[in-house]
Amino acid sequence: MILPCYNEEVNLKSLVHKIDETLNHFTLYKIIAVNDGSRDHTGDLLRELSDRYPIIITEHNTNKGLSEALSSGIKTALQQSSNGDLIITMDADNTHDPQYILNMAKAAEDGANIVVGSRYIKDGKQINVPAYRIFLSKTINLLIKKIAKLPIKDVTSGYRCYKSSILRKLVKTLGPSFLESKGFEASLELLIKTFWCSSSVKEIPITLDYSKKKGKSKMRILPTIMRYCMALTKIKCWRKQVEEKN
Repeated sequence: MILPCYNEEVNLKSLVHKIDETLNHFTLYKIIAVNDGSRDHTGDLLRELSDRYPIIITEHNTNKGLSEALSSGIKTALQQSSNGDLIITMDADNTHDPQYILNMAKAAEDGANIVVGSRYIKDGKQINVPAYRIFLSKTINLLIKKIAKLPIKDVTSGYRCYKSSILRKLVKTLGPSFLESKGFEASLELLIKTFWCSSSVKEIPITLDYSKKKGKSKMRILPTIMRYCMALTKIKCWRKQVEEKN
């Protein structure tokens, strides 16, 4: 499990406890926590929690953004996993409930190489989410479905399960360029490229509850919109990049 962490000291303790409650009967589960240059006590808290829970900490001396945090987390997770394992990506702010991990694992066992926790399928929903985030998410989803033709409804959800073998294939195929985006759109890039490597994706319903998040949002709206717009222009290049090397 990969947790990109930036100034999440107020959220991590309860989240890690919930993860352990969900997965404690899986003796080999591990949490890859990427402390992305946090300026609060996130690093100290992670080290404290690692005495009680199976946490592997990757440190960035400065804040490098979601892309670098995901990249570091994936590389560490691949070192720690075999091809038969599952790798979960989720937010560290408590908005992603760990209870859905078991449903994701079941969908992967049934054949899906990628499983997405979706707000936009039957029984999925989001509550207490600011209107601007809903608008941004639905707009990006609409555009991505038209351009990339992904067969899912929630492409901006960062709560996902990947088979380790598929992420390993992606990194082997593209090398250091498997993630090129710099901001929140890196999660979208990862989904698109991994889908083109595997062609097998399924959604399971989740409820995203923004009221469970403590602290300020890390998303800066205008830069994020601009980066997503830039990402939309790169989708065809990403596909060509994967197809040429796959």
